[in-house]
Amino acid sequence: MSKNFPVFRINNFVDYNQCQHFGDSFYIRKFHQHICENCFLDKPHGHDFYIVLLITQGRGQHIIDSKTYEVAPRVLFFVNPGQVHAWDLSEDIDGYILFFTKEYLLVEFHHNQLSKLPFFHTRILEPFMKLNQPETEEIHRAFHEIDLEYLAGNQYCHDLIRLGLKSLLLKIERKYARGSSGRKKLYQENLFTKFEVLVDQHFKDHRTVSDYAEMMNLSLKQLNSLCRKLINKTPGDIIQNRIILEAKRLLMHSDAPVFSIAETLNYHDGSYFIRLFKKATQMTPEKFRTQAILNKVA
Repeated sequence: MSKNFPVFRINNFVDYNQCQHFGDSFYIRKFHQHICENCFLDKPHGHDFYIVLLITQGRGQHIIDSKTYEVAPRVLFFVNPGQVHAWDLSEDIDGYILFFTKEYLLVEFHHNQLSKLPFFHTRILEPFMKLNQPETEEIHRAFHEIDLEYLAGNQYCHDLIRLGLKSLLLKIERKYARGSSGRKKLYQENLFTKFEVLVDQHFKDHRTVSDYAEMMNLSLKQLNSLCRKLINKTPGDIIQNRIILEAKRLLMHSDAPVFSIAETLNYHDGSYFIRLFKKATQMTPEKFRTQAILNKVA
């Protein structure tokens, strides 16, 4: 993630006063209150935690990694650690927003369960989910029950909140699966999840498909087949897309020269990096930055 825009932790946010004992692990709040008391959120920023956002009222735009999504009632949004987002919202916006760290949830969740939740793989799947009215009411109740426990802070509150959070995520997963036309089952393949995580960790230093095949103890043919079946892209496409995404972030959220950004991404030949970026986006890095400033890049 770029160092040129803020990366927030949970304790950076104005909280209900009596809930500071949750520190840097968990946060829940009515969305209208959250927006009113944390007015810096319209600027691009990142987090080191997961976000689940339910919209029940109001409209606007939610920009996640340079893509713009419509904000409307009965929509859930999901944001991962490391993603960059901002929003432009109507004054009557409301709903619930919830933050949690991986460490807080994993007391109740096994790591592979969290990694398999499809709605947190938003670099490939869409980072939102539309609900019908009964589904919205059910999810809103789940948020409300967690909120009541959070506010009360009684004995065993952490245990009950973790159970409520696990229940909420599993309810969302069940609904997400019904609307994903079978893609979720394929997407949950352990090997593909591992590949995505490895790319996210090593894309600056390891750019060849053979590097990742070796890390995963797969042949090139096996890794290529896996990616083709799931998203109809090659492993090389996925690696390059991650590099281009990071380049876009740096171009949009910093004033660093293009050649400096190339160095940051371990491209010591700046001209080659410019050609690579132009081939992927149909524009030069400078043109992309200019259009982003003019709000013409979605």
